[in-house]
Amino acid sequence: MKQISPSPTSTHEYLVEMTFSPFATLPSPAELVAFTERFALPTLEALQQLRDAGRIAAGGSALAAGGFIFVARADSPDQLEQMVAGLPSWPRAQTRVVPLGSFASRAATVRQRLAQARARAADAGATTTD
Repeated sequence: MKQISPSPTSTHEYLVEMTFSPFATLPSPAELVAFTERFALPTLEALQQLRDAGRIAAGGSALAAGGFIFVARADSPDQLEQMVAGLPSWPRAQTRVVPLGSFASRAATVRQRLAQARARAADAGATTTD
């Protein structure tokens, strides 16, 4: 797997959910061994390496379900795509990605909208009292 180091100035966080469709029929013991050896364990090892490198902030396996959920750090959507597509389970997983904004950024946006709403309310109040 290609090493991708985090950049503290431009890193974005993404919630990544990788899930697997249930088997239509129970897999044979040999199929279960093959899936575990080819996909599950190599993916878990790769995710731990990404966590150790700071590319994953938090995450783990989806308990009582087949899959992995984690918060990935990437400098761009392309870098995230490389990271996720490089995981051994990626070709077999249904993957959902949600870009995450920061709480500070959201608070700044809310404050700006609040100031605009207050200004409109003040203008409306001044208009109705004339």
